[in-house]
Amino acid sequence: MPNGGLFITLYDENTLKLYLARGVYGQHMAPTYDKPSSHSAFYRTLADYSAARRGTHVFFFLKRKLYYGGQIVGSDKYGAFCINGQTSLMGKNHDVPLVWDESAREAYTPTDAPGVFDAGQNRGVKSQPFLIQFEDRLDLAGHYIISDQLYFELGEFPYPLPANTIAGMGFCTLTPGETSVIMRLLRDNSAGAVEPVSPESVYLQGEPVPFSPAMGVATVEEAHPESHLEASIIANPGLLPGHLHPNGAVVCRQVPISPLKPKGMDKADVCYFTDDLIRDGTIPNVILELKIRTAGKAAAKQVTRYMKWLHDRLGTEAYQIRIIVYAPSFTSTFWDYVPNIYTSQVIAERFSS
Repeated sequence: MPNGGLFITLYDENTLKLYLARGVYGQHMAPTYDKPSSHSAFYRTLADYSAARRGTHVFFFLKRKLYYGGQIVGSDKYGAFCINGQTSLMGKNHDVPLVWDESAREAYTPTDAPGVFDAGQNRGVKSQPFLIQFEDRLDLAGHYIISDQLYFELGEFPYPLPANTIAGMGFCTLTPGETSVIMRLLRDNSAGAVEPVSPESVYLQGEPVPFSPAMGVATVEEAHPESHLEASIIANPGLLPGHLHPNGAVVCRQVPISPLKPKGMDKADVCYFTDDLIRDGTIPNVILELKIRTAGKAAAKQVTRYMKWLHDRLGTEAYQIRIIVYAPSFTSTFWDYVPNIYTSQVIAERFSS
């Protein structure tokens, strides 16, 4: 089975060394004690965490260098991330202890709230409500490539990939194709290494509490906004009907299914990459497009754009791909906007609790 990756951006080398040394990473996020607003990036970040599975590779990006961290430890069935303290509704509802606290780091200013600190450099007050843990089984921790090495190779693909579109994001999931390119470059063309050692006194204070499906929503109807639905079903595929489970496939989110464009690039919500890789694992086998309201003309036109682009780009290979629109209901005219040549590959699936 192929492995995917997480591409994580950092601010400074001291932070990189701390995470490499401890095998822990937590995205800096604004504390959220109640349900996040529909405009918040909270659920989008949670969805990236949720895609982590045992064996997922972790890469850190800093100043045009891409460093290897290790592989995720935890579940291979659902989201392999941990809850850290009570600065998220999930942590608050389940009375989760704080086990990783960067408040004491020299660059930050602690607040009265546990695990909450001013991150400086005008980044505001932050916490780390979720963590991932990883370990290096390949003796590559701290090894790096220059980012141009990666992008020169990805430039050979005539379509964008998640690593091309990370601008403005803290981290993103990587397809198996991107992950295999990075791993090959690290093994064969490493540009150097930093020691995965840190003098800082930040350590795990206890055992992190891993996510379990019982911590999330019980049904897909409870998830709102759409990004919450995305995070929920990635973290817990058990919310989906059995035939929509990934069954060990690499799960990736927000994958460009589009030609290169200055803006407005089409990105698929959730993608599965199975053993039968298409284009070396850069094109998904299954696309899951999510809707929290009735799917109609707009949704049909969206998947039609996906299909048109995939067929134009891949030719007959595109017939291997399924697109599933998952929604509470569909308009009576949904299929009127899907051309007949694509109907055998598009599936309209209603929510089921």
